[in-house]
Amino acid sequence: MRALPLAIALAACAPKVSTAPTFDEDLPRETAAAPVVVEKPRPVAPPGKGARTGTIPRDRLVQILNAGPGMFLRQVEIAPKLEGERFVGWQLVQLVDQASPLYDVDLVVGDVLLALNGNPISRPDQLQTVWDSLRTANEVTAKMWRGDTQLTLAFAIEPKIDAKTP
Repeated sequence: MRALPLAIALAACAPKVSTAPTFDEDLPRETAAAPVVVEKPRPVAPPGKGARTGTIPRDRLVQILNAGPGMFLRQVEIAPKLEGERFVGWQLVQLVDQASPLYDVDLVVGDVLLALNGNPISRPDQLQTVWDSLRTANEVTAKMWRGDTQLTLAFAIEPKIDAKTP
């Protein structure tokens, strides 16, 4: 029974919380703008072991898309690449399956995937959006970093799908 009066006494000594409404005008104004991250230009990476351009048969791509992103991601081991606490892309740790079509592409351990077809893929919903868009895409383009250099993988999807005009 002594604990109850002690708890009441401690609660009474606790700091008070203001219940008065707070408006944006009452908040302190920031005087310094948030720092802008300016990415320095990177030179193009020298050619590697595989292709950076080529053609993907649409029927083969559709088979891969129908199997889903999980099945495709079994071919690679990736890890998030951070600069400080900022996510920049997915870093290739290893190609798991040497029979994968990715084995013939210019990919090396340490490469960082920044975007596919101009879209980031940092979250699962972004991956699904890009994945779904590949069904009607005419090209797959991957923007990547290799160390302090950059590279782009660009593969045409054949046959092309013509955009229908109304």
